[in-house]
Amino acid sequence: MSTRLEFIKSIQNKEVLPPKIIIGNNTKICPTAKLGNEGFGFEPNENGELVFFPHFGDVIIGNNIRIGSYVCIDRGNMHNTIIKDGVKIDNLVHIAHNVHVGKNTMIVAGSVICGSVKIGKNCFIGANSTVKEHLTIGNNVVIGMGSVVTKDIPDGEIWAGNPAKFLKYNK
Repeated sequence: MSTRLEFIKSIQNKEVLPPKIIIGNNTKICPTAKLGNEGFGFEPNENGELVFFPHFGDVIIGNNIRIGSYVCIDRGNMHNTIIKDGVKIDNLVHIAHNVHVGKNTMIVAGSVICGSVKIGKNCFIGANSTVKEHLTIGNNVVIGMGSVVTKDIPDGEIWAGNPAKFLKYNK
């Protein structure tokens, strides 16, 4: 039995409290955005049936942020999902559980940031891009439109494509 399944069984009868959504100053959230959803986490049991992994984290939104229409930001499972000051999130973006988005980063329409991704400050993620779970995107990174990021990206690089590849250094 996996450690995750053991954990799920140990808390089966425990109450999962609603998430705290902490929102900073001068932050605009479009009315159709949804903050604090439970993330997509399942673990197979002994019979191969998928059992939901409960989420206990919160969502922390900094100052001077814009969150567009139909954006979903999931609460963390065991940690918080954090959006730092100055971030701009376009319409139709999904930010999964445990994601950390650094200051002054822009995430453009249709992008998907999978669970536990860490994005540095001053990044640009182009329209319809996908970032695979558990990756780290450095500071001052540019990800081109429609890219599928499957590897960590160091500071100051420009990547694009499917799968995304290094193009050049961001000056």
